[in-house]
Amino acid sequence: MTKIKTKISGKVDVLKIPIWKALFTLAWPIVLINMMQAIYNITDAFFLGKLGALELSVPTVVWPLIFVFISFSAGFSYAGTSMVAQYTGYGNQRKAEKSASQTIIVMALVSFSIMAVIMIFNKPILGLLELNSELLELSQIYLKIISLSLPFSFLMQTIAGIFRGWGNSLIALKFNGIAILLNVVLDPIFIFQFELGVFGAALATLLAQAIMSIAFLVLLFKGSEGFKIHIKDFTPDIKIIKKVLSIGLPSSIGESFTAIGFAIIMGVIAQFGPVVISGYGIGNRMNNLITMFAMGISLATATMAGQYVGAKKPEKADETVKKASIATLLIVGTASTFMFLFGHNITQFFINDPDVIKVGEEFFRYVSFSLPFFSLVSIFLGALRGTGHTTQSTIIDMIRLWGIRVPLVFFLAETHGYIGVFIAMIISNFSAVLLAMGFLVFGNWKKPVIEEAAPNKA
Repeated sequence: MTKIKTKISGKVDVLKIPIWKALFTLAWPIVLINMMQAIYNITDAFFLGKLGALELSVPTVVWPLIFVFISFSAGFSYAGTSMVAQYTGYGNQRKAEKSASQTIIVMALVSFSIMAVIMIFNKPILGLLELNSELLELSQIYLKIISLSLPFSFLMQTIAGIFRGWGNSLIALKFNGIAILLNVVLDPIFIFQFELGVFGAALATLLAQAIMSIAFLVLLFKGSEGFKIHIKDFTPDIKIIKKVLSIGLPSSIGESFTAIGFAIIMGVIAQFGPVVISGYGIGNRMNNLITMFAMGISLATATMAGQYVGAKKPEKADETVKKASIATLLIVGTASTFMFLFGHNITQFFINDPDVIKVGEEFFRYVSFSLPFFSLVSIFLGALRGTGHTTQSTIIDMIRLWGIRVPLVFFLAETHGYIGVFIAMIISNFSAVLLAMGFLVFGNWKKPVIEEAAPNKA
């Protein structure tokens, strides 16, 4: 029998400690990772803003398209988290490890397929946004470079999800944190010193993701953190792959359609020109920074709900969702108030163009109030995804975006200009809370999706 080191100080024993302690112990590394990523995006915008509104517009325009493909991979990451969490709650780590390996197989096939699609069809994909020729040319090259980083980005995301499902979110902080810091260091070097501009930012991302994702995979094979994958487990197991697909595919389709919706909204914003694109981009980056807390709590909720359901403790899963919701409302609500009051100053930090500052200030004034409710939806979706009920989370996402936000964006953009887009965001965020709450109250999300069911525990 192969001896595995058991240095598992980063693992949280969800089933044996209080909910508040487990929630925040799992969440804080995820929140910190997400905040570091958001800060990197802000730093990226800061550097590119020094080049001008056109350069700042390129990643703002391209990332919604990239997000379509990243979102498709996210569903399979949720599958890995859900299966590993439920098998961990059930007490079968060996099955959890095999499920992790099979998830990586699926993710590898998906990521390389997506990379090929972007490399071949990048021009018609960008053509959907109807960009002017100068912005289209810069965006096309940027998109090609970023697409090469996607397999590494997907691998990092999948391994982080596997460890998270097992109960260790701290290890992902180390690897993602180093990747982000490396990216921040390389950004100004490639952008200014090598005079690569926007393309330098893309190359920095590619290099950082490649180095750290490979290192993360090596760690998983070594098993030095207490969770180990084995070469023999990479023989395709049709039964497990079907389970990964049944959990991951609905969420992947829903996440990608959601991202397509955001790309379409970006297309509407793009029609108003670089000034509005830049103001909207700054506002979105800062909103992402605020909602990082909710995303961290959401992923922690997914792990805990999955483990509690696997261990036949549905009442604990329910209590986790309630406590996560309270914490999210308090913290995101406080941060949103700050953004509402100081939107002008925040926008001015990035760029001195008075027209862009005006748009950014309007963005914060309109959108900030709905952020706590948007964040609450993240918690509810985390519970559904962590327990493997991704079809329900997909329905919520699809209705929120395609049933409410996208139609309103087109209608209100015609009647109220770019301000109409902000109003549509507010309405869709409020509506989504009510919809998601209905699924949690009346749905079957506390039912396990793994084959084994743990006996009731005293």
